[in-house]
Parts: sequence; C-alpha cells; structure tokens
Amino acid sequence: MKKTFLSIILCGLLSTSCKDFLDVVPTDTISPKGYFKTEAEAEIALAGVYDILAKSGTYGRTLYFEMDIADDSFVALSTWTQDLALFNYSTSDTKITDLWNYLYTGINRANTLLDNIGRVEMDITKRNAIEGQALFLRAYYYFLLTNYWGNVPMRLTATSSVTDNNLPFTPYKDVYAQIITDMEKAESMVYPVSKYNHAGRVTKSAVWGILARVNLKMAGAPLRDESRYAEAKKWAEKVIAEGHALNPDFRDVFIKMCKGTYDTKESIWEVEFNRYNGGQNEEGSVGSINGISAPNIPWGYSYGAKHTTQYFFDSFENFTQNVNGVLENFSHDMRRDWTISPYYYSGEAKLTYNASQIYNRMDAKWRREYEPTDPKFQNTTTINFPLLRFSDVLLMYAEADNEINGPQSLAVDYVNMVRRRAYGKSLGEGVRYINITNGGSGYTVAPDVSIIGGAGNSAEAKAIVSGGKVTAIQILNEGVGYTSAPSIVFSGLGTGAVGTAVLTTRQTINADLKSTDIEDQIAFRNAIRKERMLELAYEGLRRFDLVRWDNYIPTMKNVAAHINSTTIGNTTYQYAARHGNNVSARDTLIAIPSRELQMNKSAKPNNGW
Repeated sequence: MKKTFLSIILCGLLSTSCKDFLDVVPTDTISPKGYFKTEAEAEIALAGVYDILAKSGTYGRTLYFEMDIADDSFVALSTWTQDLALFNYSTSDTKITDLWNYLYTGINRANTLLDNIGRVEMDITKRNAIEGQALFLRAYYYFLLTNYWGNVPMRLTATSSVTDNNLPFTPYKDVYAQIITDMEKAESMVYPVSKYNHAGRVTKSAVWGILARVNLKMAGAPLRDESRYAEAKKWAEKVIAEGHALNPDFRDVFIKMCKGTYDTKESIWEVEFNRYNGGQNEEGSVGSINGISAPNIPWGYSYGAKHTTQYFFDSFENFTQNVNGVLENFSHDMRRDWTISPYYYSGEAKLTYNASQIYNRMDAKWRREYEPTDPKFQNTTTINFPLLRFSDVLLMYAEADNEINGPQSLAVDYVNMVRRRAYGKSLGEGVRYINITNGGSGYTVAPDVSIIGGAGNSAEAKAIVSGGKVTAIQILNEGVGYTSAPSIVFSGLGTGAVGTAVLTTRQTINADLKSTDIEDQIAFRNAIRKERMLELAYEGLRRFDLVRWDNYIPTMKNVAAHINSTTIGNTTYQYAARHGNNVSARDTLIAIPSRELQMNKSAKPNNGW
C-alpha cells in the first residue's frame, strides 16, 4: 500500500500523548465527533492504524533487529555492552518503552476508528473492509504485546480521559481469546488478496495466515492449549487453497522487496516503507541496520550490524571441495548464501569470504544494491519487510498436522516444496566454481571475467591476481538456467588466462527430507523446526518460535557455548556470545516499562524484574 494521508489531520486526530498510552485525543486537537463523515476520512484514520507497523520502534527496526537476536545471529557492534539485544537492559530502556507505546497507540487509533466507523456515509462493503482491517490490526498489536510481555492491559474502546491511567492487566489467555474473536470477525470483512496489486493491506489470506500463527502460539508455551493445532491447520489450509505459490527462486523473493515490486502469491503481507517526492516518509532501516556493510556509494549505506553465528551457518547442509588448491565450503541449499552474505564490499568491488570467515558474514536477505531509490538515504531505506510469506504457511500447516497426526504425506510434501525451492530444483544449474587451467601472465590488475553461453544467465565472478597470474576466481552469483558449462573470457591487461566452469548439481541432488526425518512424530517435528530456522531466518520469527516451543533459554545457552568454542583464538568475535551468556529464565518475556509501572497503579513487574 503506497499510502498517502493528511499527516497534519492524522496527528491532530489520532496522536497519543507522551504522558500516557491511554491518552488518545488531547483537548487541543480535532475531535472525532467532528470527523468520520466521509470515506476519505475513514481511509485516513485507517492509514494511521497501519502507520504503527512502519515505526523504527516496531518493524522499522526493533522487531527484526534487537528483538530477534537468537541462535542465528549476534549484534556485531563490539562497543555495545548494555542493550535489549544483549539481555542487559533496565526497565527504563527506551526501546521497550517505545515498542509498548507504539503498539498501544496503534490500538487506540484502531479503537477510535472502530468507535466511529458506523457514522461514516459510504458503501457498506468498503466500510466493512475498513472495519475489518482495523479489527485485525488491533488484534495483531495485542498479539505482539502478549507475546513479548504476557499479561497486558486490554482496552477495546477509545479512551476519553488523560487521567484514566489505572487499567488492570488482563491474563494472556483472555487476551488471546479476544485476538481470535477480532481476527475471525475480520476475515469475513476484508477483501481477498486479489483485490490489491501490492502486499501492504490486510487481506483474507493475511488474516488466515496470521490466525494459523496465533493458534500455533496458543498451542505452545505458555498456554499449551493443544486443541489449537486443529485451528492452526484449518487456517493454513485456507491460505493454501487460495492459490498462493512459492516464487521458484528464493533469492528473488527478497530482491523484489528491495526493488519495490510485489509477488503476493509468495509474500502475502508486508510492512510498507514509502517514497515521497525524493524524500522518505517512513522509518524503515531494512538493509541499512542489517544487510551487507557498505559505504553509501554505489551500494547504499549499511551498518551490517547483524552477523551470523557459525551454529546457524553449519545448520545448512554444507560440503567442501578442493578448488584450485584451496578447500572451499559449498552448500546445495541456495538459502545459505543468500541469507548469509558470501561476499563483502570493498570500495566498488565485491570480494568473497574465505572458508574460515564465518562470523564476519552478515544478514544479507535484503541487499541495498537492488534498491532503485535515487539517492539512497543513509539511515533509512524503502525496502519492505515481510510479515507473512507462503513458505511460512506451508511449514505451519505441516507443524500443526504433525502434532495432530504424526507424519502424513501431504504435510511432508509441503515441507519438501519449501526444500525443493531452496535447492533451486526448477532453476537449472548455476556455476559452482571456475577451475584455472592456465593463470596466464602480465596481469597487473585483476581482469574482468565474462561468463558466456551455456543457455544460462546472471552468473558473476571476480578474478584474483598474484605475481602477474590469475590465481583464483571468486563466484559472486552462481546464476541460473545453465544446461552446459559456459565459456570463461578474461579481458584486461595480461594474456593467456584460461578457466573452465564447473556447474552446480541442483538437478541431481535429492532435496527432499530423508527417511529418518519422517520416521515418527518427533523426527518430523525436529525437521520442521530446523526448516523454519533455515527458511525464515532474520524475519522476526526465530525468537517467537523458540519461545513457543519452550526451548528459548536452552538454545541461547547452547549457542553461547558454541560461539565460545568456535572463536577460540579469534579475539575479534569472542564477544558474539554476549547475548547467550546474559540470557536467563526471565527473558522469555521482556520487562514491563518502568514508566507504565509508575503511571498504572494496577501494573506489576514481570517475573525476574
């Protein structure tokens, strides 16, 4: 939704006072009673509810960065010693306060709209669609709140008094019940995904998919209501029946987000980050706080502050092979070298990491080199963030069905669909490496490498020169569609270098789960959980999954031990274990903000705080 709205009116109508999250309509602003007369005004109010998703304190940064540092990543900012991401923070931490306030602001905006939508003179179908989206977003914000804080205050109407501070905390079981009620009502009101040519609006598919996620959470810790598995399966089934499909190329899912194009068959719901007249209206840092570290030109500035762990890197199915006298690390799973950066930027060049440089590698799902914005802003980007992808839905169906029935053929097929896409089974072969059969002579600088023919495209490589000879070829992009080995042509100062391309073996490798992965319910459960880690890494869901599986604290402690053992002698990245070393039992939830404890006399700290 490349949305526009009258920001001045919106702020006046729906802004939340900084004094308290319950304060919705300050006395010196436009009253809702004089508003909500036209369809345009209702759409403006709805835009204000969506607006919360794109704040830096929510999906602009916090929810996929600080709030989702888990076993697959660490904050590569060695000077940080105290932060939410390191499990070393106080109850007055601005990030938890901002997240709390933003979510309640979104709820209050939704409540204001829901309280007044009946007065708007407009087509009933359109009005229902607006109401349904507001209901769903209110429920989604409560879902985030109760996931992170447990019991939280719940209000279902707009507040009218700045003195209304004391609101009891509702047990999370009752919050979930309200979430389900709102979302199930919303699914009959919102439009199908085919109504839009973008992924920024809540559609039936989005509601169904998130209902599957909510029910899986309810089936897991802390509620442990196993009857919800059937509900999760039911809602995932609806998404699958709607005709969604996987993009054949895993990499292209994220390239599209970077480019600002849509594929709602795969990416069902996204947070939008907009462009306005050469300036940026929203607060997204997708690809900027994470991404591949880079100066601004030509790639687009990135801090590259989220790095992989070797634990996560080694979770892929890896193999080694001798290439030109050097042992190289490969994976048939294309997700590895897209999710985790295989190269880094040096000036205007791309250079690949060697096999031992694992902790150097970054979260690379969103690469600003594909972002078309001109100029590219330093600290914000226009790259959308996915809230629901079809592969997630397939894996949720498989998980729910396995918990009910054990391994069944359809659930296994759905997991294998995700794996086959990951292994590029429909893409043809790529160029795995280039053998140097003659290094040539006279090369004072690296020659350009052209990969020609073979019926494929997009393969990229860079030559390495030493002593006047080409000594190595780095593959930057394997490419797709090669049916035969392409020709390798070197151009530049120097002569005689000869290289031979060796193709990948995507079509001959069996990507499906092994028989041992589906021999019983426990084996299949473990296979699904691993697949979720590999497929959905860095998308704000890893911590969520580990907590609902009741495995968060042990996993974090294990990864800290793994980091400590694999960085022996590597003084640069020994600090990577900070988050796992600091984590404790209290960290399955986060602290109630101190300001809420001070303002709301009914509030109580979470356990351990």
